[in-house]
Amino acid sequence: MGFVASERMKRFLERLLKNYRFEEMPVKLGILATDVVSGESVRFSGSGDVFFPIRASCAYPGLFHPVHYNGRVLVDGAISMEIPARLAHDLGATHVISIHLPIQGPGMPPKNMFQVVNRCFQILQRRTEQSWREASDLVIEPDVRGVEWDGFACAPQLLQAGEDAALAALPEMQKWFPQPQPAAAALMPGSELA
Repeated sequence: MGFVASERMKRFLERLLKNYRFEEMPVKLGILATDVVSGESVRFSGSGDVFFPIRASCAYPGLFHPVHYNGRVLVDGAISMEIPARLAHDLGATHVISIHLPIQGPGMPPKNMFQVVNRCFQILQRRTEQSWREASDLVIEPDVRGVEWDGFACAPQLLQAGEDAALAALPEMQKWFPQPQPAAAALMPGSELA
């Protein structure tokens, strides 16, 4: 059902995370997976172990085995909803910033099976784009069009593209916060400024 099993991810997550349960997280956490039988999004939040939901959310179809959880067969949440902006609002977020990575242009044909599969998923995800965009208060789109989905060697370029896009969006984000008012100098009668 996939090239790679994700069981080893649990050991990696145990080393990476300080907390292993939703209720222990210092910031509310929500994870989205997709039930490949029903096609529905499956939400995880509130309480319980985070390992299975994370493994399910990372189970890219065709590459990783689906995760069997409570009678469901789960894969990457992006299959049913590319960006879980609505879930963030439902968990109490007052402002949701969504990061969208644009798909490769039509002039770049896929070169292998993984690129074909990835491109197909990107095309399908366009169908949910209006939904998550409507639930987002701001969408940031770093210019990463020249980088393939597996372009791990391009990390510095990707980080720079993300930083540039975030800095460009900063003025919009600053509008969400009240501007500090200059402190009025309280002068006592007869006092002078030095």
